[in-house]
Amino acid sequence: MTKWQTDPQLGLRVGVMLIAAVLLVDGGLITWAATHAVNIWTFVAVLLVLASVLAVGIIVYSLNGLIHSDYTLDRNTFTITWGPNEQVIPTPDIERVVAGKDVTGRVRFRGIRWPGLWAGYGKVDGIGPTLFYASAPIDQQAFLVTSGLTYAVSPEDLEGFLLTLQTRMQMGPTQLVEPESFGPEFLQWDFWQDWLGMSLLIGASIAVAVLFGYLCAQFPALPRLLPLHFDAAGEPDRLGPQGQIFFLPLIGLIVLLANSALGMLLYRRERMAAYLLWGGAAAVQVFIWAAVLGILVT
Repeated sequence: MTKWQTDPQLGLRVGVMLIAAVLLVDGGLITWAATHAVNIWTFVAVLLVLASVLAVGIIVYSLNGLIHSDYTLDRNTFTITWGPNEQVIPTPDIERVVAGKDVTGRVRFRGIRWPGLWAGYGKVDGIGPTLFYASAPIDQQAFLVTSGLTYAVSPEDLEGFLLTLQTRMQMGPTQLVEPESFGPEFLQWDFWQDWLGMSLLIGASIAVAVLFGYLCAQFPALPRLLPLHFDAAGEPDRLGPQGQIFFLPLIGLIVLLANSALGMLLYRRERMAAYLLWGGAAAVQVFIWAAVLGILVT
């Protein structure tokens, strides 16, 4: 068994620079939002900061794959390890090997790519559907073509790898194995295929976000005191500062987060209970929207 390393240095440096750039922009957005009155643009700034958290998470996940990446080759299998992901390809399944410098067709790529990192799915003219697990540009990659998929890899010693692979394939396997694919456990959850659960949570999340945005847009025109409670005759009997209007969507957000987390814990054992929790969170957003409109329209 021979292990081949990638060269993660360039990809790691670029990834760290991307994180630093995102954090620098976030700092500017937070400072700007904190020094300006509440309006639709401060909401957009906060929304961008929240979105950047997801972007940083994706970059960190990609860097983890790059740092913990290698290729293992023996007579029976070629194994790609990329962070928590692993692809096991039986060597007899490899029909041919194409050097990246010989690839002249168009590459259509979807995934994470920056200098020093290619991780994702693509289609290469003349080769077909391809999974990329590489830390070098196309001309320094090797394409291992099987009947179903092609795997693009970039061992640091590319020439030595290609020579060893050719030798192992000529020797033939000592035993037959099945191709296997492993990934992070959370990506295997049934939830990602559950349209009802996804719809409830996404709908409730959009309702919360849009309500915050709506209130931020309306905030400059709101009176300094708002009616926050009404008596039996429908007359306001309690006034409060305009900022207290944000307590309502905040309550909706807390309910959404709590019900989402509890529903995830119950999902595998009590799916109906999870649906009730998520549906309840969505219903709360409807009631809160009604309460906000009742206050602002009055």
